[in-house]
Amino acid sequence: MGPHRKPSRMEDRITPAEVEMVLRHAAELSARRRGSDTLANSISPEVLVQVAAALGIAESDVRRALSDLVSDKAAEPDTLAFKLYGSARIKTVREIESPAEPTRTHLEELLQREQSLKLRRKTEAISLWDAGDVLGTVRRALDFSGHYSLLKVRSVELRVEDVGYGRSGARLIADVSNQRGEYLSLGGILGATLALPLAIAGVYDWLYFLAVIPALAAPGAGFRLAYQKSCADIRRALDSLLDAAEEGPPREGLSDQPRDRKPGQIQGLKPIPKFTQPSNE
Repeated sequence: MGPHRKPSRMEDRITPAEVEMVLRHAAELSARRRGSDTLANSISPEVLVQVAAALGIAESDVRRALSDLVSDKAAEPDTLAFKLYGSARIKTVREIESPAEPTRTHLEELLQREQSLKLRRKTEAISLWDAGDVLGTVRRALDFSGHYSLLKVRSVELRVEDVGYGRSGARLIADVSNQRGEYLSLGGILGATLALPLAIAGVYDWLYFLAVIPALAAPGAGFRLAYQKSCADIRRALDSLLDAAEEGPPREGLSDQPRDRKPGQIQGLKPIPKFTQPSNE
């Protein structure tokens, strides 16, 4: 008789969220060990479907995720700005332990209250937000503290989907193509301003021509670093919104309790009792 096989327990099984976490971490470890991602380390969609089927993921869900990935890549053309400064779309994804509708409502409130964004367009699947009116543009120009980082982007797309088990998948995508264009233009103008006198001086002394290329490249490199810092601030703002969505809306239990006094009324103090010295009579 063969050895007794213990039945699998519920605590030995992992949830779909943990499957995603394990696979993502394993992919990061594999990419770190093999180096940068190349075509040699890539796989075909058919192989991905087979691997997902082994994990119990439906083929339709895999095809849908692949189409979303392709649409994200096609949404940004391969332009000179993309080659010099990188992507203009900042995306953050989070799985939240709450249904889709409360999560969507809470994130929309956060976008409006915390970042002062205005709702531009809303459908059943997505909602699009931007700075809105002239007041938002003025606040963007005067935001030296960086608290309203999302006012500087062209638009913010919010998408919340139901992933089952009472959970939802939230995705925020910020379009920063306006900032990338501004930094690229400023870098080009400043570089041309610095390089033009050197090129004119190079007519009389050829040594000045050696400084033309550094004069053109230095401003572009500086504005590229500024653009990366701005993208980091925007990503941090998106992550903070998803963190707040994970915590859920503030509880209203304290506000439902009866108040001993009216709002704004100062509660009076009880009088201090007087202690008199007893007489010796």
